[in-house]
Amino acid sequence: MLSDYRQRFGEYHSELHREDFLFRSGRQTSRDVAHIHSEYSDLFRLSTVEELRAKRNDVSESRKTERVAIARLIAFALEGNLLARVRDVSAEISEYEVASKIDWPSKSNLDVQRIPFHQIEELLAIEPDRERRRELHARRADIVKGTQDLLAELFAILRDGARELGFASYPAMRRELRGVDLDAVAAKATQLLSKTESRYVSELAPLLARETGVSLDEATEADWPYLRRYTRFDVFFPREQMLRVYRELFANFGFNPDKQANVELDAAVRAGKQRRAFCSPIRIPDEIKLVVQPTGGHLNYGEFLRAAGKAQLFAWTSRNLPPEFQRGGDAAVPMAWALLIENLMLEEAWLTGTFGFVANAEFRRALSLFRLLELRREAARLTYELEFHSGNLTSGIGERYAELMTDALRVRVDGADCLRDLSDDFRSADFLRAAAFEAQMRDFLKTQFGSRWWTSRKAGEMLIDLWNTGQQYSVEELAAMIGIGELDFDCLTSEVLN
Repeated sequence: MLSDYRQRFGEYHSELHREDFLFRSGRQTSRDVAHIHSEYSDLFRLSTVEELRAKRNDVSESRKTERVAIARLIAFALEGNLLARVRDVSAEISEYEVASKIDWPSKSNLDVQRIPFHQIEELLAIEPDRERRRELHARRADIVKGTQDLLAELFAILRDGARELGFASYPAMRRELRGVDLDAVAAKATQLLSKTESRYVSELAPLLARETGVSLDEATEADWPYLRRYTRFDVFFPREQMLRVYRELFANFGFNPDKQANVELDAAVRAGKQRRAFCSPIRIPDEIKLVVQPTGGHLNYGEFLRAAGKAQLFAWTSRNLPPEFQRGGDAAVPMAWALLIENLMLEEAWLTGTFGFVANAEFRRALSLFRLLELRREAARLTYELEFHSGNLTSGIGERYAELMTDALRVRVDGADCLRDLSDDFRSADFLRAAAFEAQMRDFLKTQFGSRWWTSRKAGEMLIDLWNTGQQYSVEELAAMIGIGELDFDCLTSEVLN
């Protein structure tokens, strides 16, 4: 039974990732996964869960690795059983958003465009006029409000379903199945918010005024996409150099990415292709897709490097691992390796050596602020998610969301996204844990291989050895294995304050 289940587990993920890749890369116009969920529905039956539990109970306590592996499969089956219950509602929400459009006039009011919902964020990022940004954001919020009842229904199903499966609450289910102490991570996140408050505000105020034309007191969340785009230094990150940067980076680690037959780099400009770079691990480690729409600019480069970090993890994962150790483990692990590669953008020597970008202090300062912004946002989101999913918010959820986000970001946030911004897997906790591990890992690499560790083949060999373990271990376990100690949020906090 286990052998068959593992095979179908791998095939299920491969088919989902292939469909996702084809759609997001612009190779097909829609994403049809209903038939995949239907074909593999047996993976999530409660009778299957009981069979898996029986198999685990048959394994002796001394065979810890096998017991952990089967526990992963049980977690996958239970989570899949729960998510199957909300699939129809989720599809209805997606269909509504895909069908939603706004009429948006040009600045001259000579013509009006029909803008799809999912492109509004892109318009916000390029709109220099603050009043038009606010109007765009308000139009988006009107569309989001149309999903509130469906989202409330979706999360009620998840909450009730977790109890039906025998868990005290939805967060309790995630804690038990994934082994992450969400409350402990939230406590660390709250400390991060407190310790970084003064530095964040002092850095944000002048940058916001200079780049968006609004003061901190006037700013709203409508200004974030435009601020984050930050094109002041994009001339140093030309589209034409992107593939050279990719090749040279990994060549310094001792391998030629062009000769990685298992990694396909799709850098073609294609209509319908998702703007953000992404990685699709279709068959680990044999078929990994790394996709980017090369436009140039620091955002495009950062997103590409983040996706490349994930791609290399999957490409170097040992094919001898069972599929539940190749994927589906601690979601913080692929994010941590993604951040390690992306955060080279913060390194003065890397910017100088790679781009000839010598006077980069102002750029790195802005990027550090954007990094802190992301950390503070995820910290506030985790607190909100725990309160919501624990049932502690029976009313005023929009007000509570707005309060937490406004306190964290220090600009006015409304409550329109109070349900849409919720995740079903507490990914905010995974991001924060990944960021903490990455900060410690980068410090360790500098200690072991020098301040320019990214030029060291020995560092590359070490990373490949770690990537070889796939997702067998959590970030906490990896930290212990490497010898960098317990996951330390103080290290992350100290770094973002420097």
